[in-house]
Amino acid sequence: MTIVCFLPILLSIPERHYSSKKPGLTLLGRYRCWRRYCKRCCDRNMSGVWLIQCQYNNNHSPNSRRALTQEEEKKKREDIKRMVITRKEAPFLDGMEDLWKQPYQPEKLERIIYDWWESSGYFLPNNDSSKTPFTISMPPPNITGALHMGHAVFVTLQDILVRYYRMQQYPVCWIPGTDHASIATQTLVERMLKAQQGKTKEEVGREKFLELAWQWKEEKTKYITQQLRAMGSSCDWSRERFTMDEQLSKAVEEAFIRLYEKGYIYRGHYLVNWSPLLQTAVSDLEVEWVEEDGFLYYFKYCFADNPDEYIPIATTRPETILGDVAICVHPQDVRYKNRIEQQVIVPYIGRRVSVIADEAVDPNFGTGALKITPAHDHLDYEIGKRHGLELINIMNWDATMNDNCGCFQGLDRMECRLQLWNWMESQGLVLKKEPYRIRVPRSQRSGEIVEPLISLQWFVKTASLALPAMQAIQSGEIRIIPSRFEKNYLRWMENIHDWCISRQLWWGHSLPVWYLEDMETDSMQDSFVVARSEKEALDKVKAKYPNYSENIRLRRETDVLDTWFSSGLWPFAILGWPNTETLDYQKFYPNSVMETGYDILFFWVARMIMLGYELTGKPPFHTVYLHGLVRDAQGQKMSKTLGNVLDPLQVMADYGTDALRLALVTNCHAGQDISFSLEKVVVHRNFANKLWNIGRFIVQNIRQRYNQNEWIASYQQMIQNPWQVLHHMGLAEKFILYRLYELIAQVSGHVEEFDLASAGNRIVEFIWDDFADWYIEIAKTRWQERTLSSDSIWIAALLIFVWDYCLRLLHPFMPFITEAQWQWLIYQCGLPKSANALIITEWPQMDHSLFSSVSKEMEQSISSFESFRDIVRAIRKIRGDYGVAPSQKIKVTIYLKEEAKNLAMVLKEECYALKVLAKTENTLDIELNDSVFTTPQEGHDADALEEYRDGFIYVLTSPVIITAVGLRGNIDPHKELERLTKQHQKLQKEIATISSRLDNPKFLQNAPAQVVDENKQFTLGYF
Repeated sequence: MTIVCFLPILLSIPERHYSSKKPGLTLLGRYRCWRRYCKRCCDRNMSGVWLIQCQYNNNHSPNSRRALTQEEEKKKREDIKRMVITRKEAPFLDGMEDLWKQPYQPEKLERIIYDWWESSGYFLPNNDSSKTPFTISMPPPNITGALHMGHAVFVTLQDILVRYYRMQQYPVCWIPGTDHASIATQTLVERMLKAQQGKTKEEVGREKFLELAWQWKEEKTKYITQQLRAMGSSCDWSRERFTMDEQLSKAVEEAFIRLYEKGYIYRGHYLVNWSPLLQTAVSDLEVEWVEEDGFLYYFKYCFADNPDEYIPIATTRPETILGDVAICVHPQDVRYKNRIEQQVIVPYIGRRVSVIADEAVDPNFGTGALKITPAHDHLDYEIGKRHGLELINIMNWDATMNDNCGCFQGLDRMECRLQLWNWMESQGLVLKKEPYRIRVPRSQRSGEIVEPLISLQWFVKTASLALPAMQAIQSGEIRIIPSRFEKNYLRWMENIHDWCISRQLWWGHSLPVWYLEDMETDSMQDSFVVARSEKEALDKVKAKYPNYSENIRLRRETDVLDTWFSSGLWPFAILGWPNTETLDYQKFYPNSVMETGYDILFFWVARMIMLGYELTGKPPFHTVYLHGLVRDAQGQKMSKTLGNVLDPLQVMADYGTDALRLALVTNCHAGQDISFSLEKVVVHRNFANKLWNIGRFIVQNIRQRYNQNEWIASYQQMIQNPWQVLHHMGLAEKFILYRLYELIAQVSGHVEEFDLASAGNRIVEFIWDDFADWYIEIAKTRWQERTLSSDSIWIAALLIFVWDYCLRLLHPFMPFITEAQWQWLIYQCGLPKSANALIITEWPQMDHSLFSSVSKEMEQSISSFESFRDIVRAIRKIRGDYGVAPSQKIKVTIYLKEEAKNLAMVLKEECYALKVLAKTENTLDIELNDSVFTTPQEGHDADALEEYRDGFIYVLTSPVIITAVGLRGNIDPHKELERLTKQHQKLQKEIATISSRLDNPKFLQNAPAQVVDENKQFTLGYF
């Protein structure tokens, strides 16, 4: 099905006829006269951009997306650009009047804003920019269900980077996608099949099962992309990928063939992690080592020449005794040195095996002697390879014992453990059995114990591939943030093992391997061919065996590839590789950043780097930015078992997406786990409410107090060079302007150094403290003092200027509320637009060369304003400490040293603001008097920070300032004494409780170290 878009007809239709139910969306597919549209591409209620996609991908079977030719790709981009119909005003402005009168309600804005962004094409790269593109490949979520808090973290971090560089006017390409997740998805589809039809996959057959898997993929992909949109991800949905798309499948096939032809891929019998329940090999990543209660079994290994003598052995898996081929000791262990090369008898089996020496043995574990079962233990396998030991497999694929186990054949491994131990006990071979905490390898997917088994699998030789991947880190061509992970990465690469890439599953990428049926070959390697198609496979067989019969029968490999193999190609396969002539590949590869969790540094990042260098000759990305795991407030991993899992979608529904994003990023430091709780979301929801109120205050007051032409003229002068209008400004205005200048530099620096937590926290601190709590409160006093004087118009201009820049700086972190606020500010104040949307507005810039001319004046102003704040804080503290009623005005005198004459003059200019903020009497005395600093009252310490004299509390506010706060007549001495007595009694009880706790040995032994230390610090503060 191909959608033909008649653009002239569309543009001739009045907007009211083709806009969707959501205001401002221009959706051709929703217009009633256009019923024939592609549901696969357009049924997400998106814009005409998706209709254009259909023209080039007209075969809509689930696995059909083909790579575009260079001409098609160029034409597609031009068509998309033409199709984007952007309203001059944001669609949500019409309803803002009513919303503005109410508390912030994110649920009424977020969806509308996001759909407007997407339909306007704001997520597409800016191809007009001459800057180097900024590219991120989204780590594709598995199609296994709902996204969790870990996904919310990476979406937030990547979206912050993307929005920042987009506002810096870089061509930004953030490509979303999903992963087929072969084992996890197949397991879930099997469960669904069993629950709905009561059948197994074998009963319905491979073809029908794969149809169900593709249906599952369609449903889950749609749900996942909806969740990603809800989180605010501004990725380019026109480039969305799935790891089993046709183009990506071809890339996987091509990568396998190239690696095989270069000798990197081979087939052989090796030890793998085997899942008896899933009936497949699983990767190390899919194995969780869990500490559980078990036993350490001690028994005798008797010498063949003298059965009365033995070597004591300890094991946690007695059933593997049946596959033992040696006893191994450390070569320097004096207990067994003279026993090396002697022979012992394997219990029950009766097989003679030798005592060997290897430095891999830990002399301190168990008895210091290790039984070697190379076919069922990874360490034993490595020792066995070094010593040329036989591999004896004792288990079937379902973890029952095989015909190498005598009378134990057919028993489950755990039942065999019990029966074999009982037999050994009856033969006098048992020494003891003691409780022991053991590390058990369990499958992430099924929860069962994974069994190391020898299996015929496909492998990648990684030693040679690892060399350029190591050099990239050592040379700095790729940097890892935080840098401490570089050592871990290099250590792992130095000790890398060959990679098992085959899986005994149905869902996944088929290996491009064909086996020769009914034909005898000289070796296993001659029994198959690797080819891109069956025809190519036939041609290769005929070329290899020219005398072979024409009736050649081929069977395709039924195994599929490890998911990490296709994921390892992700950064370049999604850009068109192996076709390196595509516009996307040439422009956006290598990627700029790979942002992901530190837990998959080796399993995914290392493999992307290895495959990237081998297959493209380039690094897949220049920077690896690692985040940590999300844990609860107590530092525990979130899990359903503990009941501490938080659903990000529910959190967003309750508190808003912006609050969740800010709560995550401000607690997310590179490479460190994130301590997360709903309380932190609540704090940032309150911050969102604060933003809403700030915006409302600024717009309402400016519109009520001034003529629009006046503030616009002042605002435009300020935009050109804010430092040229300083003569219109007071102390607070200079302070907030300087702080804004600092903020822009700090936030930009933090983001570019990937310190997003510091960037977010710094913006919050500035808006909440410097701007809202100080400057806006002072601006109110300016209006009270100056009414509508000529200078007061600069207050309006400055408020707009600072608020505009605050919204820009905060936008990457809280995109929805900032877009709404910015649009409302521009619309209500009639300001000239630098862009149609905040998302594409330029990042704030303040020219340092312009600032340098006024830097000395500004530094003096900042110092003076800090003194102003110190005085206000000192007065407020005294009021709070002594219970002065908020409505009660108090007498205050400020003493300064003679050397601070200039400061005294500045404070007198700000006297009105000081009186209002500190709630003092109308008369506020500011005096120069050195004697106050040198003559303390009798009985008082000259260095004391606070003392009482003649009804005043004297506070040493700074080395040159003393603030005297009058309390006489402002407090009730009896009530104050009663309050202090109660406070003292309460404190005594707390100290007694904590002291008792610290005297309790059980508390000291069981309580977390942090809690114990906090209790000790509390008591130390009072003794």
